[in-house]
Amino acid sequence: MDALSNRMARLSSVADDKKLKLQEILQPLYLSEETIKRIMDTMEEQMRLATSKDEATRKKSDILMAITHVRCLLDGRENGDFLGLDLGGTNFRVVHVNLKDGVATTNTKYYSLTEEVLCGPCAGVFDFIALSIEDFLKQENLITSEQKLPLGFTFSFPSTQIALNSAILLTWTKSFKCPDGVGQDSVKLLEEAISRKSPNLPVDIVAVMSDTTSTLMAGNYLDKKCRIGVILGTGSNAAFVEHLENIEKYTGDFKEPKQVLVNVEWGCMGDGGCLDFYKTEFEKEVDQYSNHVNSFTFEKSFAGMYLGEFVRLVLVKLTNQGVLFNGQVTEELATRWKFTSGFVTEIDSDKGSDTTKTRQILEKIKVEKLATDEDVAIVREVCDFVVQRASYIVAAALAVLIRHVNLPEVTVAIDGSLYEHHPKFHNYMMELISQLNLHTQVKLILAKDGSGQGAAFAAVAGLRQKEENIVSA
Repeated sequence: MDALSNRMARLSSVADDKKLKLQEILQPLYLSEETIKRIMDTMEEQMRLATSKDEATRKKSDILMAITHVRCLLDGRENGDFLGLDLGGTNFRVVHVNLKDGVATTNTKYYSLTEEVLCGPCAGVFDFIALSIEDFLKQENLITSEQKLPLGFTFSFPSTQIALNSAILLTWTKSFKCPDGVGQDSVKLLEEAISRKSPNLPVDIVAVMSDTTSTLMAGNYLDKKCRIGVILGTGSNAAFVEHLENIEKYTGDFKEPKQVLVNVEWGCMGDGGCLDFYKTEFEKEVDQYSNHVNSFTFEKSFAGMYLGEFVRLVLVKLTNQGVLFNGQVTEELATRWKFTSGFVTEIDSDKGSDTTKTRQILEKIKVEKLATDEDVAIVREVCDFVVQRASYIVAAALAVLIRHVNLPEVTVAIDGSLYEHHPKFHNYMMELISQLNLHTQVKLILAKDGSGQGAAFAAVAGLRQKEENIVSA
């Protein structure tokens, strides 16, 4: 990261006294090489604890390092029809992937769950999904298939993975408010719904996974060197291909391929305090006023749900100290969560001397009449600085996974609105990765909406594992 003094030198239009105050407020946010190394060391230690064969040791880790039981990746020779189901919000999708010699043709249909279903018994959710699968197969002319179609199920809720096709729901999140379902197997719930609503449905649920795992599978289709999947949107998580020898708690067979996809669940790293060494007053306040206090604290440093609020808190402090907007905090600027990550993306989209988008955002928070050219320059600098810091934090954690994959070339598939739309996140992540000398050629690619198609690809993997009797647990 540029030294703060170098950043301040670029602000030629800003008075020296304001630059000094700005530097003083931003200084605690600066990530030194030592801090970045400590983030990486902490991540490594959390992974070590989470993969221990000793349960008491595993409980000391904030992350899960859940074994997904997906062992096989695509090899380019796949043929047949496969289904993917992606459930993570009010809208879910059913995907049909036809593979011919590894080349996929994909059809997708979206379905919307009603508020009544989202708040009722979970059987209603799974009944609706079963009927939607039936509707989709009719449209795809697959409803009379003589052979059962392998189906991969992306179930984007915290779960304990028991087997490739078994995951126990830990909690509902997002818009789901079902009074039951926690502690039950999501695959069994869906199978029971199919038996109730469409008993002759020609499907075989062979794999259940998180959206991060399916993003990795989708990325592996796009690039055979893909070994890591990352979600970088409202929240964040990662999955990667780990060598079996690195997982003490692994209890399956060690036949080829001697690897398994691991769902890190890194969003909650730091919940136990292991990352407090870099957390600032801004992160602490974001956490304090979030929906889940003291939970998923790692992603509160950078994820899309929190990045705008982080920037707003910095801007408020600068305003209160007289650096911005003549010291006047408007009601809009003072309102928590009013300043979104989308605002940060818009501001960072201004190039060179063009300040059009920045001024449009300042108008939305009712400070445009107060904002001088000096203020505009400072706001742009704050957004850029916070985004660079956020990108570096993600990249530091990602670098640890790259080291574990331990290949000369590794591709990382990333899905999520923050990575897709922010104009600088990709470059800043690559900037740090290149500085870390990982001895690996790294490529980051966008796997947009990969979790639906990736679920079908996981079904491909699951079918192969069945045929080859590869056991992961």
